[in-house]
Amino acid sequence: MIRNELQKLISDKSARIGVVGLGYVGLPLIVEFGLKGFHGIGFEVDEKKAADINAGRSYIVDVPDENVQKCIAEGNLSATTDFGKIAECDVIIICVPTPLRKTKDPDMS
Repeated sequence: MIRNELQKLISDKSARIGVVGLGYVGLPLIVEFGLKGFHGIGFEVDEKKAADINAGRSYIVDVPDENVQKCIAEGNLSATTDFGKIAECDVIIICVPTPLRKTKDPDMS
């Protein structure tokens, strides 16, 4: 995608935002995008977490169920374990834990 095209999609809020990892960073992030009018797809390996989100239930204390429900009702949030749907996204944000080595350096392997 050409940069100008992406800028237009973002400015008119038609960009589809993908967030990989719906933990304490990813879930609040995708919900905020949804509340701002973006359509977000959340990618999660835990089937129960994906099902909870799709049912309008948050498992993160700082993310009220009402916000999740509002995003779902407006068509701005869905969660899936199907990582093949990443191809549907214009923007992908990765929010997964990075383990540390004993030396406290990130293990990027």
